[in-house]
Amino acid sequence: MFRLANLNLVKNLRSKQAVCLRFNSNESAKDAVQNAEAPKAPANQQADINQTPQQMTKLSPLYKYLVYKFSSTKYASVKDVPDILPSAQVHFAKDKGRAYMTIVGIGITVLGSFIAVLFGKRDHSRGMKHTDDIIKQHSEYSKAHQEMLKKKDSQVHA
Repeated sequence: MFRLANLNLVKNLRSKQAVCLRFNSNESAKDAVQNAEAPKAPANQQADINQTPQQMTKLSPLYKYLVYKFSSTKYASVKDVPDILPSAQVHFAKDKGRAYMTIVGIGITVLGSFIAVLFGKRDHSRGMKHTDDIIKQHSEYSKAHQEMLKKKDSQVHA
């Protein structure tokens, strides 16, 4: 019936067998798409074969805090967080913490720009122009730079 374009895309041999069993049944393509109770791959008798061992991660104090603050499993305090946890739980806490810090950073940026606009309006109402200040600073710098170049020239020629 259905065939995957490239069975090499399925890296796990067990899933490749399940995919082949599922798609090589005797039902027609139309029935497979429309039939809600299409036959599924036979269940494996040994449940231990399909389970992959979880990778464990030893936690640093920062990761312990992240797991305490952002993990799906809630702990009473940082001290209650175990030293070794599954990598998936640690990655979930890191991702959630990263998203939280991004949102906080965006909020601080918006607040800072709002405050800058308020200060700019206040200075404008007082008659101050920041462009004049910038031009003044650059002209002072350029005068000082010109004087320094003149001193260098006079020392080289002397």
